[in-house]
Amino acid sequence: MLEKLKQIGKTFSESWTACCLAMVQGDLSVLTLGHAMTAARTGILTSVVMFVALYIKNNPSKWFIAWLTGIATAFSDILVHPSHFGTAYTEALATGAGAFFLAYMVERYKKA
Repeated sequence: MLEKLKQIGKTFSESWTACCLAMVQGDLSVLTLGHAMTAARTGILTSVVMFVALYIKNNPSKWFIAWLTGIATAFSDILVHPSHFGTAYTEALATGAGAFFLAYMVERYKKA
């Protein structure tokens, strides 16, 4: 149970970080509390998806965790706010890709 809660916390932080970076297009000097709150909503939705998935699938692989984090983040981002650049889905796809990368790196280099 504790491992699942840790994973949900990691998923939130990966999704939140990717969303914040995408919204400000990498320029952290323009990051506001509003951006952080919007990213938190994206992170919460993504964490709910991970919570459900961890109860359906026991002992998921690092690829599954990274893939699900990226996909869930992209869909959550679409639901939470409109794109700040490109087409309607460009920012969501960039956010999902960033969350996938962060999730994979965390899973790849975590202590066994």
